[in-house]
Amino acid sequence: MKPTSSGPLVFFRIAVASLGLIQGLWLAGNISLLYGADGLVPWSLSKEIVSPYMPQLSWLQPLATATGTGPDTWVYMLMGVYMLGLLGLLFGKYTRVCAIVAWALQFMFINTGFMAAYGVETFMHIALFYCIIMPVTGIKTNDWNTLAIRVLQLHLCLVYFASGVEKAMGAQWWNGEAIWQTLMQGQFARFDMHWMAEYPLLAKCIGWSTLIIEIGYPLYIWWPRSRPYGYLAVVLLHVSIAIFMGLQLFAAIMIIFNTAAFGWPYVRHAYVVLVSPLREKRRLRRAGAIATQAFWNME
Repeated sequence: MKPTSSGPLVFFRIAVASLGLIQGLWLAGNISLLYGADGLVPWSLSKEIVSPYMPQLSWLQPLATATGTGPDTWVYMLMGVYMLGLLGLLFGKYTRVCAIVAWALQFMFINTGFMAAYGVETFMHIALFYCIIMPVTGIKTNDWNTLAIRVLQLHLCLVYFASGVEKAMGAQWWNGEAIWQTLMQGQFARFDMHWMAEYPLLAKCIGWSTLIIEIGYPLYIWWPRSRPYGYLAVVLLHVSIAIFMGLQLFAAIMIIFNTAAFGWPYVRHAYVVLVSPLREKRRLRRAGAIATQAFWNME
C-alpha cells in the first residue's frame, strides 16, 4: 500500500466532532425528555429492552439516591462531559482520551431512553470508535493512514451493498411503494408530494436509482474513472434524504464517511479551484492597500 496523507483522517475527526456537538446542542433543551429517568422511554422500561450488562443511564440511579440529587441532574452532567470530550476531539487535544470518553458516554445514551428511529447514532458510535483506533491527530504521511482509510472504504462498501441487497429482496423498492410511503409519512414528509400519484413511474425510477447506487457502490466507487461521479451520486442521495425526509444529521454523517473514505481528493480540488483564488485576491488587495497607505505616509 502506498503511504497516504493524514488529511482525510483529520477531516474525519473534525467533522465527526463538529456533528456530535451540533447534535448535542440540537437536543440540549430536551435532554430530560429524551434520556431522563421519566422521559419518553423511562429507565425502568429501557432496562427491560437493553441487556443489563450494557452501559446505560439507569446505572446512575444508585449514585443519585446516595447523593440525594435528581437522576436527571446526573444526565445533564454526563451530557456536559460528552460535549467536552467532543470539544477535545475537535481541537485535537488529548485526542484518544477524548474519543474514548465521548464513545463510552454516547454508548450509554443510545442504550437508554429515546431509541432513535434511524441510524445517525449508530454511525456516530462507529465514527467515534474509529477516532479511538485510527491516526486522526494529523501525523505525517505513512502506511497507517493508508490502512485506516482502507478500513473506512471497505466498511462503506459492505454497508451500501448490504443495504441495497436487503432493499432489492422486497417488491417495494421495485414498484415505487417505498418511495411513496416514505414521502407520505408524517414523521418524514417535508413537502406535499401527493402529485407523485399521477406519475408512478417517477417513484419507480427513484427506487431503481437508489438500488443501483447502493448495490453498485463497491464497483463504481473502486474504479478511479467512475469514482468522482459515484461519490457525487452518493452525496446527492444523502442531500436528497436531508431535504425530503428531514434526516439532516444522518445525511451529514454518511457524507462525512464518504468524503473521508473516497471524496477527499475532490473536496481538496474544489477548494483549490474555488477558494484559493478568492483568498489570493484578498491577499493582493490587502497588499495593495498597505502599499498605498505607505506611499501616502511618505508624502
